[in-house]
Amino acid sequence: MILLLGIGNSIMGDDAAGIQVVRMVKGKVRPRPDLEFKEVSVGGLRLVEEMLGYDTVFIVDTLAATAADVGRIREFSPDDFNETQHTAAPHVTNFATALELYKKLEPDMVPGVIRIFTIDVEQDLTFREGMSPTVQKAVAKLTDMLVNKMM
Repeated sequence: MILLLGIGNSIMGDDAAGIQVVRMVKGKVRPRPDLEFKEVSVGGLRLVEEMLGYDTVFIVDTLAATAADVGRIREFSPDDFNETQHTAAPHVTNFATALELYKKLEPDMVPGVIRIFTIDVEQDLTFREGMSPTVQKAVAKLTDMLVNKMM
């Protein structure tokens, strides 16, 4: 089973990019029983719980960047976040720490393949619907990239 998982908040401007990519990919690929789509606004333990039981997971999210990098698309693996692991505060467990925890607790449930795609955005904490033109272009480009992976 494959999961395309969009992370974001649709009322926080460019932070909606992950959710929009998932919606657009879903609209462009033919339905098939081995492909599911989810939209979430969670992180850490809750995010990893959403992925359990899938073989392959593609995560789409935004990443705060400088104005010069807005719209840049990047691809990561969970290993790229190993240095961010910490266990000091269990109520704010980050993705890397939560994933390692579940690898120990539920090793058969953790996906074998996890790829993380991000779109760089300026951090903007104002409530607004709609994305900036630069991020909209990146959303369209990443959508096409993922549609090709799903075919």
